[in-house]
Amino acid sequence: MDPALLAYQGVLGAVCLATGGVTVRAWQRREEPGAAYLAVMNFGIVFWTLFTLVPTVLGASRWSFVSLRLVIPFVAVGVFGLFAFTLEYTGRGEYLTRRSVALLSVEPILVSVVTLTNGYHELMWTEAAIDPAAVYGVVRTFQAGFLVHTLYSYALLVAAVYMIGGFAVRSDFLYQKQVVAFLCAIFVPWVGNFLYIFTPVQYDLSQVGFAVTGISLGYAITSVGFLDITPVARNRVVETLQASVLVIDTQGRLVDINDEGRRLLGVGADSVTGERVARLLDPFPDTEALVETIMSATDDETFEAELADRTFTVRISPLYDQRDLLAGRVVLVNDVTEQVEQRRELRQRNEQLDRFAGVVSHDLRNPLTVAAGKLELFRQTREDDFLDDVDDSLARMERLISDVLTLTRTGASDIETEPVSVTAVADAAWSNVETGDSALTVDTEWTLPAKRSLLMQLFENLFRNSVEHNPDPVTVTVGSLPDGLFVEDDGVGIPEGERGDLFEAGVSGSDTGTGLGLMIVDQVATVHEWETTVTASADDGARFEVRSAS
Repeated sequence: MDPALLAYQGVLGAVCLATGGVTVRAWQRREEPGAAYLAVMNFGIVFWTLFTLVPTVLGASRWSFVSLRLVIPFVAVGVFGLFAFTLEYTGRGEYLTRRSVALLSVEPILVSVVTLTNGYHELMWTEAAIDPAAVYGVVRTFQAGFLVHTLYSYALLVAAVYMIGGFAVRSDFLYQKQVVAFLCAIFVPWVGNFLYIFTPVQYDLSQVGFAVTGISLGYAITSVGFLDITPVARNRVVETLQASVLVIDTQGRLVDINDEGRRLLGVGADSVTGERVARLLDPFPDTEALVETIMSATDDETFEAELADRTFTVRISPLYDQRDLLAGRVVLVNDVTEQVEQRRELRQRNEQLDRFAGVVSHDLRNPLTVAAGKLELFRQTREDDFLDDVDDSLARMERLISDVLTLTRTGASDIETEPVSVTAVADAAWSNVETGDSALTVDTEWTLPAKRSLLMQLFENLFRNSVEHNPDPVTVTVGSLPDGLFVEDDGVGIPEGERGDLFEAGVSGSDTGTGLGLMIVDQVATVHEWETTVTASADDGARFEVRSAS
C-alpha cells in the first residue's frame, strides 16, 4: 500500500477521534453559551472525515460514490455549527432566533437532497468514472451545484473569520489565547480544502487541517477555558458594572481590566495588561500596603481606601482554577465618596441636633413656666402688666421655634447659588429685624454667589445679634472682603475669651436671645463652603467675617 495514502488514512482516523472527543466534551457542557453549536460543528466534522476516509479504504467501488455523497450534508452541518458558534461567541447570539436558524438550515437541507440524488441529475459532480488509481477510487468532475455550495460555505467562513478577527482586535489579554485557538480551528482546514478543490493536489487536505481543529479546540476547552467564562458574557457583565474591575494573576500582573478600572488608574485606552499592578497603583497613597493586602488575600476581603482624594470600597476575591489552585484575584473598586460624605454629614447633623436639643427643651420650658405663672397672677389681680409678660414669653417661644426650624432646614450641601446683590439682601434683612434707633451702612454695591434666602437669614441673625446685645443704638456696617464679607458694629464688642464658643448651641449674651442665632449663621456659612470668624471692629465693637473656605 502507498505509504502516503496509509499516512493520510491514519491522519483521518486521528481527526475522527479528536473531533469526536471535542463533540462529546462540548455536548456535556451544552448549557454554557456556544457549547451546543460547538458540538454541532464537530459532529459534522466527525462524519465529514469518516465518509472521506471510507472511499480511501474501499477503493474503486460504487460504494465510494455513496460515501462521498454523504460527505456534503455533514460539511453543511459543520459549516452551520461553526457560523452559529461564532455568532454566539462574539456577542451576536440575539441573531440566533428560530427564524434565522431556519433560514440557515435551508442550504444544508437543500444541498443534502441534491447531493443524495446526484446520481439522477449530476448537479454536484459527474459519477461516471471508477479509477483504482485514484485516492478515493473514483474520478469526479465538479459541477455548478458543488461550486454554489462551496461559495456559500466560504461566504459563511469569511463572515466567521471577520467576526472573530474583529473580536480579537478588541479582546483583552485574558482571552487572546482563546481567540488564537479559535482562528486556527477555523482557518487552517479551509486552506487545505481550497488546495484540494482549486489545485492539482489529490488529497483533500481539509481533513488534515481538521486535525488542527480538533487539537486547537480540545486545547482551548481543557487548557484555556474556552467555555468556562466566555468573553461575551464577561464583556456584558463586567463592562456594564459601575465598579472598577481588575483581574490580577498570582505574579501580581494585571491580566484584565474594564473601562471603569482604566478611568480609575488614569490609563485611558493604553494597553496595560501584563503590567505589574504595583506600578499601576504607584500614584496612590499606601501603595505597598494595598498591593500586599491584594496579593496575600486567600478569602474574600472588603475594606475602605483613600485613593486620589476619594473614598473607595475595595473587595478582593480569590480566583481558583478547575483544580482548585489559586489562579489570581479579582479586585472590585467602588467609589463611595458621596455615600461617605452623606454619612459624615448626617452624623454631624445628628450631633448638632443633640447639642441644641437640650437647649431647646430648657428654653421652651422657661418661657412656658413664666407664661403660666404670669397668667395665674393675672387671674388673681387682673393687672394687664402680667399679660404683657405672657406676651413676651410667647414671643420668645415663637422665636425659638422659628430658629429651630431654620436650623433643621439649613443643611443641604448641594444648594444652588446665583449672583445675589449683597446691598439688596442686607437692606431687606434689616427691615425684617426690630432695630429701633440703630442704623445700617453698606460700604459698597456688589454681588456674591449665594442662595438668597439663606444669605437673608445670615444677615438677619447677625443684625439681631448686634442690636440685642448692645444697651444703646449701634451702627451696623456691611462691607466686602477679597474673598467674602464682614458685618461689624460700634457697640461694646465681645470679650476675646468668649469668642470661641459663640457658634455653639445655647450660647447667648442676652435674656431675650435663643442661643441659636449665631449657630444658624455658622450653618448657613458651612453649606455655602464659607468660614466664619469673630474679631473686634475698628470701634472695638463686634466684627463677624465670612470668607470662602477654599
